[in-house]
Amino acid sequence: MPTWLVFLMVTLIWGSTPMAIQWSQDGIGYALAVTTRIAIGALLFLPLLPWLKKHPAPPVQLLTVSVIAGLNLFASMICVYWGARYLPSGWISVLFGLGPILTGLLATAWLKEPFTRHQWSGSLLGLLGLLTIFAHGHAGGERTPVGIAVILLSVLIYSAGNVGIKRWNHGISPLWVAAGSLWVAFPLFLLFFILTDHTWPVTVPPRAMAAILYLGVVANGLGFVGFYLLLSRVRPANAALVTLSAPAVALWLGAAINHEEIQGGLVAGTLLILTGLALYQWGWPKLSPSRIQSG
Repeated sequence: MPTWLVFLMVTLIWGSTPMAIQWSQDGIGYALAVTTRIAIGALLFLPLLPWLKKHPAPPVQLLTVSVIAGLNLFASMICVYWGARYLPSGWISVLFGLGPILTGLLATAWLKEPFTRHQWSGSLLGLLGLLTIFAHGHAGGERTPVGIAVILLSVLIYSAGNVGIKRWNHGISPLWVAAGSLWVAFPLFLLFFILTDHTWPVTVPPRAMAAILYLGVVANGLGFVGFYLLLSRVRPANAALVTLSAPAVALWLGAAINHEEIQGGLVAGTLLILTGLALYQWGWPKLSPSRIQSG
């Protein structure tokens, strides 16, 4: 699959994920919602074991990547589900738009990858777009500083985990990374549910069930595999660009489907994000001498 198509697919999935996360908690609580989602994802990869065994990787390397990805998934997802109770769905994706900058900085420090001038400019322009959307976005519900802080902690954990995965995943299939992360994370989520809130609901609302199935099958399956595929093809900061484009999708979906109120700054913020993405990826446009003379 072409890299640009993988990027588009992951953007659409991640853009719809925050709203699905909120819906999945209706009537059952965040601990059971996230544990059920991860359980579905872990089961989803079991039929792929015969295929995965035909594409082996060094056991130590595979175990290392699986543990890093699994711990990253567990810690960042717990923070997201907890913080999602206090913020509109679009805001979650907006805050995750800080991922490329954090990932790029961590990759520069750890992997010694360069962070060029146009990447700084693109990241700052994208951040300006996120701040524009954030400043003009308004939705009902409680928006506490604690909720924002927890989501930002999730972004930091997620960014550090991506750099760690990039450090060790050379030659490992993205399916192995996705499967390993879910299999390592599921026991942790199950233990977390048992220790925190082990009550089972009498009934599960249909919308919550549909959201859990979407997150477990589509987000865990196509979303994780697609993102790890991106991570295996490009630099960590470039793969994290999906978190810079997904906020616009999340905010539009939140407004159209979840009735979250947003103001006119959304259009300006979206344009700034897209411009920042182009600048980050390709740099400033260069004019040839002939064009300059003709102009």
